[in-house]
Amino acid sequence: MSPESCPPTGELEQLIRGRLSDARAAALTDHVGHCPACQDRMEVLAAGDDAQLTACVRHCDRLRPPAESALWPALSAAAAVVTATAVAPLDTDPHPSGELDLRFLQPADSPGLIGRLGAFDIIRVVGRGGMGVVLHGHDPCLERDVAVKVLDPLLANNEIARRRFCREARAAAAVTHDNIVAVHQVDEDATSGLPYLVMQLVVGESLEQRLKRVGKLSAAEVARLGAQAAAGLAAAHAGGLIHRDIKPGNILLEEGTDRVKLTDFGLARGLEDVKLTRTGFVAGTPLYMAPEQAHGEGVDHRADLFSLGSVLYEAATGTHPFDGKTPLAVLRRVADETQRALRDVDPTVPRWLSDVIDRLLAKDPADRFQSAAEVADIFTTEIARAHPKAGHDVPSGLCGDRPSAYALRSRKKICWRGVALKAVPFAAGVVLGGLGGLWAGGLWSGGPDPSGHDAAVGPAQPDPGPAPKAVTPGKAGPVWAIGFTPDGQTLVSGAEDGTIRLWDVRDLSTPRRTLPRMGGNVWSVDVSGDGRYMVATCDDSEVKVFDLKTFHVEWSFPHPTSAKTAVFSPTERKLATGDRDATVRVWDLDTQIPTELSGHRGTVHRLAYSPDGKQLASAGSDGTVKVWNLTDPKAEPVSLEEHAGSVYGVAFSPDREKPRLASAGWDGTVRIWDPLNGVQVQTLRGHDGDVWAVAFGHGGKLLASAGSDGTVRLWDVETGKELQTFRGTARGYQAVRFAKDGTTLAAAGRDGIVRVWDVGK
Repeated sequence: MSPESCPPTGELEQLIRGRLSDARAAALTDHVGHCPACQDRMEVLAAGDDAQLTACVRHCDRLRPPAESALWPALSAAAAVVTATAVAPLDTDPHPSGELDLRFLQPADSPGLIGRLGAFDIIRVVGRGGMGVVLHGHDPCLERDVAVKVLDPLLANNEIARRRFCREARAAAAVTHDNIVAVHQVDEDATSGLPYLVMQLVVGESLEQRLKRVGKLSAAEVARLGAQAAAGLAAAHAGGLIHRDIKPGNILLEEGTDRVKLTDFGLARGLEDVKLTRTGFVAGTPLYMAPEQAHGEGVDHRADLFSLGSVLYEAATGTHPFDGKTPLAVLRRVADETQRALRDVDPTVPRWLSDVIDRLLAKDPADRFQSAAEVADIFTTEIARAHPKAGHDVPSGLCGDRPSAYALRSRKKICWRGVALKAVPFAAGVVLGGLGGLWAGGLWSGGPDPSGHDAAVGPAQPDPGPAPKAVTPGKAGPVWAIGFTPDGQTLVSGAEDGTIRLWDVRDLSTPRRTLPRMGGNVWSVDVSGDGRYMVATCDDSEVKVFDLKTFHVEWSFPHPTSAKTAVFSPTERKLATGDRDATVRVWDLDTQIPTELSGHRGTVHRLAYSPDGKQLASAGSDGTVKVWNLTDPKAEPVSLEEHAGSVYGVAFSPDREKPRLASAGWDGTVRIWDPLNGVQVQTLRGHDGDVWAVAFGHGGKLLASAGSDGTVRLWDVETGKELQTFRGTARGYQAVRFAKDGTTLAAAGRDGIVRVWDVGK
């Protein structure tokens, strides 16, 4: 038989491994039995890599080895490793030939097609990367166009490439989110033996192509990009995956809407795998790689946040934060240098955006934001704040030069290592000597005053307030949510690591019970009035209700996007939820059928029922509080619009005779309202920064507020006077709750600690 009619090497390997259909295997076996050339190839394949390399060396005297030579798979394997470690120039072509061999496709059934792969008609080649080929296909069964990504035929015999490709398929298929390219099917072609995955076809361009075309994006476009990319990452992280290769080329923008779609999970790793395995293998793209990634150390989800910061920096400025002439120079800058602040490059960039990106690019993962969900929430909040509100506009400058709560407390300066190593011995002696003279001369605060009087030792520290009567150990990351059982004896906390813990209020040293980990940050918890059920929301787009007797999930309420809050009705078997998609839903626990309440723009951060269950208040990132009349679903909500910026907290007073509603938000104010007519009664000012939560106590006579300034403040509702300030964490308090007795107060900190005080009667 002629060499032209011989099967490709990939098919022979499939025959050895038993991966072909019976009919195809029989045909190939018959051919090999009569073909000496294929018999030799089978011997080489069966012998493994050693025989391939031997055969390669045997023919090294030829000017160009034949197509079936083992040289090409060896070169492809080496190129794949180089591409994966990203130490080769970005334009490296891992393929020995510029033309793609499409012989793995079956003949097309219709004109205008280039072939078939499995059940899919192939229309054209979309692109080709270091490991895969992306094809524009058509699904005749569902009558829709799809993207088909197939392992490059040249890597068919490369087990490393095959495993990585299959890992990408599994990783991408495991996560479903609006900002991640959807995977419809994963399969292996029976004829060629090549694995492939069928994905959503995104019509548009990559962020890399966009930036090449326009140079840079506006601040508003960067914020929208950041919000959507972070939301997609949050979904991946909630599914236990770290992307590890976030870069402009892996961020797709849909035509017309610019909706962000993350793609290429080829370097994705499970969270537990990364923590348990440290091989020193550097995976990723240098320009967007986290410092710990560049060092070959173990990484977690915060490495993706650093990469996202690099992408957003480039999108906002048109330049890379750590550009260099060689990959090695880039890695050194990533590891050792601090980027110029965004506002130093472009003073027109809003301060909050500069601070957010600056913090994403912190060298120490502990200094970055600790979750992608938090980043998505910040961008969503700032976008909503920048949009005109009903009736009036957000004051100019509110989203520009206002000091933001996102900045790093200290910003490490650039370490010019190459210069400093030579200059340090001399410069250190000069500088230290000079500083020593200044210190001895008393010119620094703390030294003796030339007049003979002691100099001031710094400003007096603020009164920390009464010490808490009990604290929890802070080992689970920031605590975002807390609640009490009706008897006030059990405290429930939800943390960033997805855990929900139940504590005995009398002894917070060890949790009484820890529930199975949820799929992301636990944003809210609430206990039903009879103490039987607990509801929790997190980033896995599902609201779960637990039976507190069995601790099993009693009900699960799916959401199209992450739910931020959920609360039980005090009078009926109903549950209200609010999500990032601006929707409030009231669920009947028996039928599990929701009633949707629409009116907000942006995330619904918090919900609160009135004591009689007839009203529901919702706090939104659009700067409004809406009070819904649940007795008349068709009635328009009362909209409270005095806050300048997002509203994070809302609470109803338990006092039925004199009902009050409290709200708190980004503008640092706490506002008290008459919920019956929407009139503002009090404006309480005292916090230095965002106020994230409010709660009524002592029958509605006291109000507690918690904020980013690390304080919990206690107010007299009638007079508006601040009665007490509780301090304890520099990272801020995220949640505050009173037990039903109205005197036991708990606050959850971003330092991971829940503190409990007795405020007395």
